[in-house]
Formats: sequence, structure tokens, C-alpha cells
Amino acid sequence: MADKKNRNVSKKEPMVCGIASSLDNEYSTYYKNTFNFDGSPTDYDLEEMFASPQDNIADIVSYSKYSYRKYGVIMRLINMYRDFGCTAIHMDYTSDNEKATEVIKNYNKKVGLVQLIREMIFELAETGNLACYDRNGKRVDIYPIDQIEVVPYIVNNKQVIAYKINQDYENNDYDSKTLQKISKAYPKEVLKAQKNGDRIAILDIDKAYFAKINSSQYEKYGITVLLPAFEDLAHKNLLKAAEKSTATAIIDKIMLTQIGDKDNMPTTPLIQQYDKILQNMSGSISMTVPYYVNMKFIEPETAVFGAEKFIEIDKDILNTLGVSVSLLRGEGGGSYSDGIVNFTGLCKSIEAVRQPIIPIIEGLWKAELRRHKIDAKYAPSLRFEEVVIDKAAKTELLAKLFTEAGLPYELLYEGCGFDYDHVKLLRKKENSDDTEDVFKLHAQPFQGQQTVNDGGAPEKNESERKTDKSKSNNKQARPEGKRKTGMK
Repeated sequence: MADKKNRNVSKKEPMVCGIASSLDNEYSTYYKNTFNFDGSPTDYDLEEMFASPQDNIADIVSYSKYSYRKYGVIMRLINMYRDFGCTAIHMDYTSDNEKATEVIKNYNKKVGLVQLIREMIFELAETGNLACYDRNGKRVDIYPIDQIEVVPYIVNNKQVIAYKINQDYENNDYDSKTLQKISKAYPKEVLKAQKNGDRIAILDIDKAYFAKINSSQYEKYGITVLLPAFEDLAHKNLLKAAEKSTATAIIDKIMLTQIGDKDNMPTTPLIQQYDKILQNMSGSISMTVPYYVNMKFIEPETAVFGAEKFIEIDKDILNTLGVSVSLLRGEGGGSYSDGIVNFTGLCKSIEAVRQPIIPIIEGLWKAELRRHKIDAKYAPSLRFEEVVIDKAAKTELLAKLFTEAGLPYELLYEGCGFDYDHVKLLRKKENSDDTEDVFKLHAQPFQGQQTVNDGGAPEKNESERKTDKSKSNNKQARPEGKRKTGMK
């Protein structure tokens, strides 16, 4: 009786109908604390960067590096500057000096010249600035621009720069012997400034080099090629965050109502009744199910903007930077002519970025010759291989200029990617060895090389060719009307 009484009481108790999820949106709170209203991180002020870039160069460089790591399109673009900017280099010597040539050759191997130039192009494209230091011919250091202060002073047409002394050089992860080596690894100017407690160290004008892009001569620092895209990048970030925030809000507002319990088995009419009551609730997703159905796996469709919107923003970003989506990704459509124009613009941008590197490399070569007691006048000049848009079209153009316009052999071979001096030496050796007599072409019919007519159609004299009715002859008269065929 007691059990029956308890069961009757339990029937009079209210049924468990489920619990609505929390309506708090944790992602929205995170977004507000992490990003500005324009989508940029809270540590940055884009409008301030655009209004006064010289006063915010550290933030511009930092945001540029942040964008390189965060956005794939930006990483691929900067990598294109680096990879296309130094496909090949040429050294032009004005004076013949074998010793100087050998010294420069060894120096290029020692410092890894091609890789060094690629790193220089990368630094200029990403930050707009390049500060490097010659470590007595052993290597070339590239310093982060936020560690360099440009001094408003020029000596022999070279910019004077200083190294900021504001780092804590102690690191408990290294032993005392290693720390001692690290402390002595800085240039002697920096070590002297540290010892004197100075704020900056003026770097040796003969060893320090500085270059910048996208700025006037009177402005201290250069500007990255990415700066015009910062606003579009922030917009993309904003939409991504908004989509995540909306998705989180939807998931947070799922209202799961479970009908009945083990002592009050749910019925279909009861479930339908509750579902009808709750289905029109705005701002939430209502799910009404029996109490024994676990619906924790619910994940509604949360795509807000769709992939097309983000592709559109990517196009805006790349168009701002002078690059097409089809060029960078190999997708997206667009005509061939548009792609060529776009690629041509990118090539010009790459050439402009790498141009300031030429005097730096030439200065390093001259310094290396002086260290070996050789006159700097024997140093070569640097010339970059052009950025090729269409290699086949370029080769065809070179061949046409060679046969029809008298293009010199040197330009022909170098235009095709060969070293002219090397080819010339090989050709001289072939001529002296009579190599052409060894590698003779095989005689073939119709090739025009036979001394005896051994194959092909029999020869005809001129009169026979003119009277041969089976051959077309433009000089023969033809009737005006159509030729009649068949029997009458």
C-alpha cells in the first residue's frame, strides 16, 4: 500500500520537462575583449597607422608579420616576392682580374648569396625596411627593424643607422660559458654602447647597410607592400569572428525539452503539444523529445555568410595588392589578358622591391676585395634575371630578334638562361677539336643536305614544272565560271 501511495503521489508531482541551455555567448565576450569593432586586434589602431605611418612603424611591421602568419593569401604573396625575385643573378665585370673573380666567387659561397638575397627581398616586402650588417666577410646579419633607429644623417650617400640597446641579454636557460659567448657576439659598437650604458649604438658606416621602399626620401622608414590591405584583412577577420559568434549564439540557444520520466511515460500527443507550444519561440532552436532520448549531439547549420563572401574579400585583398586570385591560387576565372596584365604588375612590383638590394650587394663585394688588398674597382655589378611571365613566348621573341634584328649572341644566350662566357668557352673548344665533324646530322630525304638525289620524287626542270597540269600554278589562267563535270 505504501508503494502504491508513493506512486500516486509521484503522479501528482510535476513532470520533468527539460532544461533550456544557457543563453550566455562566451565567444562574443571573447571577441569584444580581443578585437576592435573593425576586426583588427585590440592592440592595433588601423586608422592611426594610415594617418601617421612613420610614428607607428613598429605596429605596422608587427601587424604585417601577424597577417603573414594568419592569412594564407598573404603568406603566398610574400613568398612569391621572395621566390620570383631571385631566380638568377648575373655579375658583370668591367675589368679582367682573375684574383678578384676568385675572391668574389668564394665570398658568394661563404655567405650563401642567393639565399641571402631572398631573405633580403622577403624582409623588404614584409616590413618595407632592410637593415643588415657585414660581419667582416664571414656572414651578413639582418636585424629586425624594431631594433634599428634611423639616424637623420647620411655619409657618402649611405644612411647612418643605430642599434637600440634595450634588451635583457641574460637567459637562465644557457650556461655561463654560452652566455659569455652570446654577450660578445654583438658588433663591437654595440658592446661598447652596452658598457657605457648608452641607449643606442651608432653602427659602423662601412659595415651597416639600410634600404627602404614605399616612402619618400625625407621619411625615415619604409612601408610594407601589405599596408593597403590591412583594412580588408581586418574586414575578413571581422566576418569570420561574426560567423563564429553567431554560430555560438545559435548553439547556446538550443532549447532541449525532454518529456516524461520513468514513472510518467510520454505519449505522442503530449510531445506534439509541447512541441507546438515551443516551436514559435524566437532566438532559439526548440527540440522536444522523450526523456530517454539524448540530443547532446545537436549542431545546427551555422554558416552565416558562406564561402562566396570570403572569396570576394580575398579578391578585394589581392586586387588591393595588385594580384589576382587566379594568379595566386590557380583558380577563380578571369580572362588570359587580365591575368597577364595582373602578372605584369606583380613583376614590376617585385623588381621595385629588389632594386634597393643591388647597391648593398655591390658594397659587400667591394668591402670583401678591400679585405684581400684588391682595388674595389674590380668588383662586379649585380644584375637580376628578369621575372619571366611566359618562358616560351620570351624564347620565341629572342629567336626572332636574333634572326631578324641582329640580336647579339650574348643577349640571346643570357636571355635563354645560359651563361654566355661558359657557352663561349665550350664553343671555342668545339671549334678547336673539330667537334662538328664528329656530330654530323643524318642525311634525310627532302632535308636539302644531300649531294646526290637518293630519294623523293624525281626532279623536273623549270619547263616541266610550268606545264605540269597536276600541280597548282598561280600564273596559269583560270576560267571565271564553275567547271562542269559529268556526262551530258
